Amino acid sequence: MAHRQGLTDLNAKSGASSVDSAVGACVGDCPRCCAKMTEEQMKTIFPSASAAKITGVTNAFNSAFEKFELNRCLRKAHFFAQIRQEVGASINALTEDLHYSEAGLKKNFSYFRQNPEEAALYGKTAEHGADPEAIGNRAYANRNGNGSIESGEGYKYRGRGYIQITGKEIYQNVQSQMDARYPGNGLDIVNNVDQVLETKGGMLSAMAYWRWKKLNERADNGDTGEHVDKITDVVNYYTHTRPDRRTNFDTTKVVFKTAECTNRPK
Repeated sequence: MAHRQGLTDLNAKSGASSVDSAVGACVGDCPRCCAKMTEEQMKTIFPSASAAKITGVTNAFNSAFEKFELNRCLRKAHFFAQIRQEVGASINALTEDLHYSEAGLKKNFSYFRQNPEEAALYGKTAEHGADPEAIGNRAYANRNGNGSIESGEGYKYRGRGYIQITGKEIYQNVQSQMDARYPGNGLDIVNNVDQVLETKGGMLSAMAYWRWKKLNERADNGDTGEHVDKITDVVNYYTHTRPDRRTNFDTTKVVFKTAECTNRPK
């Protein structure tokens, strides 16, 4: 999978407790907009996922979708088209792969173009493998809220999750969104970064990122390939998977019956 920060130097447990919230109250007369997801719907989107993952992801989404205003058919369809690309058919949340070659480091990161001797030292060559920790700490130092190379934050806050988030500032903003819209969520992804690889943390952090980046508003615009691309522009601008994300949406728009929704744009 392509990672939004790793490919370029440009910036760009299952279940959850119930928390009452007035956020995202349903409007309109479509019976499916505010309906909870079923496991059958989830299986259609993630056909290779285990039963335990299907149950966990379904429960996590249903616990919070109204809080993050994913309460329209189009919003759900666009959201899951992107998630499907990020985690695959088996729901396998990934951590950014920093095992770059020497050439790859110089191609993708200005730090290593400016310090080519370090690209040779830390990148994969015929003589040795890559040093991902050293790479992350250099490639992402002093960017996206990360500290210096010595802080170790470049590597710590590398991309992870159901919608991969990268950089300390992004982790903090996503946490703030979760805390504001889902108080008592039990997550602390700033200090426990691997929570975004777990079912609850992965789903809630993706929903919070989605809401923070105002992707509901983009999703409301329609259900063409162009509309999918506009969302991909935010989620992963430099990805080579735009056609795959549009294909995913061809599935999710049927799952959520967007053509029949009465709350869609006129």
